[in-house]
Amino acid sequence: MKRERIHGKLSTYRFEFLLAALTLLIFDKIFFPSNDFFIRYVWPINMIIIALASFGIFVERELWVKRLRIVFSNIAILMPFAFLYFSTNFWFVSFLVAFYIVFYIFILVKVFRQITMAKEVRFNVVIGSFCGYLLLSMVALFSYLAIELNYPDSFRNISKGNLPAIYNELSYFSFITLTSIGFGDIYPTTDMSRLTVAFFGMLGQFYMVAVIGIIISRFTSNH
Repeated sequence: MKRERIHGKLSTYRFEFLLAALTLLIFDKIFFPSNDFFIRYVWPINMIIIALASFGIFVERELWVKRLRIVFSNIAILMPFAFLYFSTNFWFVSFLVAFYIVFYIFILVKVFRQITMAKEVRFNVVIGSFCGYLLLSMVALFSYLAIELNYPDSFRNISKGNLPAIYNELSYFSFITLTSIGFGDIYPTTDMSRLTVAFFGMLGQFYMVAVIGIIISRFTSNH
């Protein structure tokens, strides 16, 4: 019963919690310049918060959804701690990257479905839309990481052999891709990386247009 009450609270303010968790995950590195300190202490805390916040996104009551929610949340929490011990194992890092791609895609689909199914535009729908954009950047980030891990030197002007540094650099690059700013300080060098970057660039623009269109249509239909 207590667990259901907690989940009820998380569900009611699910987009607000998720936005706060994603903002911490993506931007709190500003305040922790040391990669070692960030990976050991800050990132695990961030992932615990993300797992708890995403818990409220699963509002369906089907048993399989509840089980999947628990599995995803537990793995998301355990991954950063396991990374401290298995960061040198290629198989583990590959699994970690693949899991987070699936994890963030699944949450993104849930968020996008909920904001598109909303009958009226409220502030939480706007927040949910921004959460979707941040989630899309995380999917792009781990997709770029997967390419760089399996095909080194797919991106120019990033660190070599330092996974935390590569993570930070490609996190920045994922936003540059989605916003189509294109500073040129980091750029793809292979067909696979170029096409993947182009895909996320188009997807970022489509997301913005689609979400703005949905919000405007819902707003005008209610007035």
